[in-house]
Amino acid sequence: MAITVKSLDTPDQAYEFGDAGRYDITVIGNSMVARSVLNPGWSWDEYIKPHAEGAESCPETHHEYVISGRIRYLTDEGDEILAGPGDHLVIGPGHRAWVVGDEPCVVVDMEIGEMEDDGED
Repeated sequence: MAITVKSLDTPDQAYEFGDAGRYDITVIGNSMVARSVLNPGWSWDEYIKPHAEGAESCPETHHEYVISGRIRYLTDEGDEILAGPGDHLVIGPGHRAWVVGDEPCVVVDMEIGEMEDDGED
């Protein structure tokens, strides 16, 4: 069995939210890991919605693990959850999020086997 290792510190794609943080994507085959470092004041409404082509809430499913900080999620149905260090959550399409408190929130989002394999590692 082959082993492939890539560092999250050298992402394949990186998106900056100005002073509000960043979103880094690392891909191996058809697996993707995204690490978000979201600073206090970051919110989906302010930093993602303007680029979401008319979506009122996030259209993606996330499989997340919170490393540090706190993040609050609100679904379109009105369910609300506060996630913090050590929490693993799956949240479906139709949600918004924002950082809570004065500490950056670091979240790892794992999408395994859901991407098309382009043959590159």
